[in-house]
Amino acid sequence: MKRKQKRSCCSIFKTIVRKCLKACVKQIVEFCRETGIHGCRYICETKRPMIERVVWAIMVLASVWAAFGMVRTTHDEYVKFSVLSVIESIHHGIWNYPFPAVTICDFNRVSLKSTQRLVDNLTLPSTVSKEFLVQEMKLLEELIYPGRYGSHVRNNLSQLQIIFDMNGLSIPEVVNAVTRDCGSLLQSCKWKATNVDCGDLFETSFTRDGMCCSFNYITNDRITKEPNISPHKMISCGYQNGLIVLLNMDPSDYHGSSVNSIGAKIMVHDSHDYPDYDAPSTLIGVNKYSFVTIQPIKVYFPKEVEKTFTKDCVHDGQTEKIFGDRSKRNFVPANYSFVNCLADCRTNVIRKKCGCIPYYYPQTKSRVCNLRDSECLETFKFWYDTSWPGMNISPQTLPFVKLNAEQRPCGCRHDCNMYRYFIEHSAGDLDGRVYYNDLAYTTYPNKGKSWSNQSVVHVFFGDLVSTKYRRDFRYSWRYYFATIGGVLGAFAGISFLSTFEIVYFLLFRFVIGSRLKRRAPESVTRTEC
Repeated sequence: MKRKQKRSCCSIFKTIVRKCLKACVKQIVEFCRETGIHGCRYICETKRPMIERVVWAIMVLASVWAAFGMVRTTHDEYVKFSVLSVIESIHHGIWNYPFPAVTICDFNRVSLKSTQRLVDNLTLPSTVSKEFLVQEMKLLEELIYPGRYGSHVRNNLSQLQIIFDMNGLSIPEVVNAVTRDCGSLLQSCKWKATNVDCGDLFETSFTRDGMCCSFNYITNDRITKEPNISPHKMISCGYQNGLIVLLNMDPSDYHGSSVNSIGAKIMVHDSHDYPDYDAPSTLIGVNKYSFVTIQPIKVYFPKEVEKTFTKDCVHDGQTEKIFGDRSKRNFVPANYSFVNCLADCRTNVIRKKCGCIPYYYPQTKSRVCNLRDSECLETFKFWYDTSWPGMNISPQTLPFVKLNAEQRPCGCRHDCNMYRYFIEHSAGDLDGRVYYNDLAYTTYPNKGKSWSNQSVVHVFFGDLVSTKYRRDFRYSWRYYFATIGGVLGAFAGISFLSTFEIVYFLLFRFVIGSRLKRRAPESVTRTEC
């Protein structure tokens, strides 16, 4: 009995499959005879020779395959290059651009005079003299440039850290004590052709080069104190306007220089960006008259595009969403940017490798790296101090490193709306026959002061207009729809109605036909009765 039931079930199943296939073939034949797709009706004409029908079938299938291949290529290109940048204006007024932040870093990282004052107030072991300790304070540069003095100074670093611990001094306190303050570095300042106290314009800031002086740099701490703070703007161009600074170099105070020269480093960057190595910068020598010309650009998304395009960039107002709870982060910027994201990534790598954060990054609750951590910082400097943090890009491994160009370091997305500043630097020697008084110049010695180890820097917009870029859709949905329709029509004669025909013949006709066959016997029996 069981075998008979199994055979009956198999026969029923085969019968159903046979009927379904027969119905499908019937609908396909009808579809080929009646559809508007090119070449299909020749396949089903029984009067034509078989070889001709086969050739037509191959041509139709090849055309459809080519059409869908082109559609796929078009779709991939639309997804990959859906947005492009176009020049909206080359005469966009510079009053629409915020003036950039200007960060000035003295080459002298360890001031001799400040170091001597600090050492005079320290409690020292009986085996260490003040003169020896003053010389050893040069090693603080190891916190910024690990390995600069070689591995043979590690015992000296450990001994120096013991002295700091004895006196209850943290690394930020020591660095602050031995670094020249902005008041001694910046002698005179002008902003918008008006003399201004440098202390009102510049604030002490932490940068990748250590403690520096920044103008128009907005940090998270400044936003906390001044919630409505915004970058300064400039409505005119030319070196007479903008920012003018008189720098006092003081070569006799040099004790630990970041470079083998006397002067300062000028960084020009977005007001919300951390002053890192990637900031546009130039070096200012001593006794120089320098011009730093700024050319800004703006890249923005129109509102209708910004609402749609959120895949590869970060829009304004998404800082909290990206960074999350600021109290739990190692690096706390004022705003999201690609530069700040990389800086945050570097702090994460350093903390993961060495368990601390260098003092030159804005601190939260993480431990600040001290001189004992310099060995670890040197070991892993090619993990964090590169353009791709988190990957070993040392000279030994660089030839074997393979980076995925489709990805970004640390997964950092670029800014949807951003300002970028390009600089040009030109300089000449100061004329010793010209004297100054609050940046007003005269040729009469009795009415001014003579130049002595100083430099004048002008930072200004070079033109009244600049370039504005708009990021817009490369293809609108109408263009995308028309392109796909054109490809399908050109290769196979397929249109929107052709798609409906396929659905109609292979679905609706098949279902309706099966239902009519079921009802046919009932109607016959009723008529017989």
